[in-house]
Amino acid sequence: MGNRIVTKGTCKPYAGCRTIATHLCCALLTVILVGCEAPLDLSGVNAQLSRPTQRADQFQAIAQHQDIIVAVGGMGVIVKSADGGNSWRRTTLPDKPFLVDVTACPDGIFYAIDKNDGLWSGRLDGDWTRQSLPEMTEPQAMTCDTSNVIWVVGGFSAILHSADAGTRWETWSLDEDLYLTTIQFVDRQHGIATGEFGTVLMTADSGITWNRTSDLPDSFYPQSTYFTNPTEGWVVGLNGTIWKTDDGGQTWQNTPSGISKPLYGVTGSGNTLVAVGDNATILYHRTSETSWNQLNGVTNSRTWLRGIAGLGDGRFIAVGGDALVAITIPDNGAPSRAGATLRVNQ
Repeated sequence: MGNRIVTKGTCKPYAGCRTIATHLCCALLTVILVGCEAPLDLSGVNAQLSRPTQRADQFQAIAQHQDIIVAVGGMGVIVKSADGGNSWRRTTLPDKPFLVDVTACPDGIFYAIDKNDGLWSGRLDGDWTRQSLPEMTEPQAMTCDTSNVIWVVGGFSAILHSADAGTRWETWSLDEDLYLTTIQFVDRQHGIATGEFGTVLMTADSGITWNRTSDLPDSFYPQSTYFTNPTEGWVVGLNGTIWKTDDGGQTWQNTPSGISKPLYGVTGSGNTLVAVGDNATILYHRTSETSWNQLNGVTNSRTWLRGIAGLGDGRFIAVGGDALVAITIPDNGAPSRAGATLRVNQ
């Protein structure tokens, strides 16, 4: 196309270029068009592509084991840090699967699940390898218990677990057509799973049996759940709703968040809980207090935050959209957003 344009812009004496002004105009046009043939300057694009995060990453979840942190998202993206979040390394998995959750086992192996029934495993310095999960409808969430047993929940109220790193699986189900969306083990015996229509399941025998407790009010759809022990826990979801139980899910109380934006993630570390959600919302709650507080200094943003990990010493990292955000909430004193770590869009 470029050569053809230049040819069209070339002036010939018989084509009407008879005056000095016309000749100058044609000469200038030729120079401009020829300039279009110069090599494109891709330095800005290359610089963007070399960054650990990209605009299309859509981070979904984050997990931590000691100083190792792994965040996963869309297009097969995995970013890893071996120094508590100070520096990061980017990996893109083959075929770019959409990764929906990640967990770290006590033995130091990380596992991630994708939408197409894939289980990925890897260490910080090793390649990630894929195994197939037993057929299920879109796995939604995963965890690893204190005995290195992997747990996955998803469609048709299924709870899967593997005690041998994903080689063999056992499946439990309510035999109901609903999605389970969260799962957590607070110790080897006690686990909690929640899902559509306010479903809450509890186990006290290491997942051999699961019992349905009182459903969350109003068929609440849980986005994230965090229990500090078998009886005390919080569930977050749409409209800024936060439910709390003090009796292992037998009863639930609404704890006002002060916002109406969706909340997608919640976790705790020490005596502090943090919930994150739409428009870069960050809430914190100290267990010695009754209310949730919105973190000051967070500008209104279209970026959503979904995953949250507690690193200890009042430090958290939230992920979502294209952002990894460092947060500091000390036991005493003012909390702060420590800046947008590796943030692409401001």
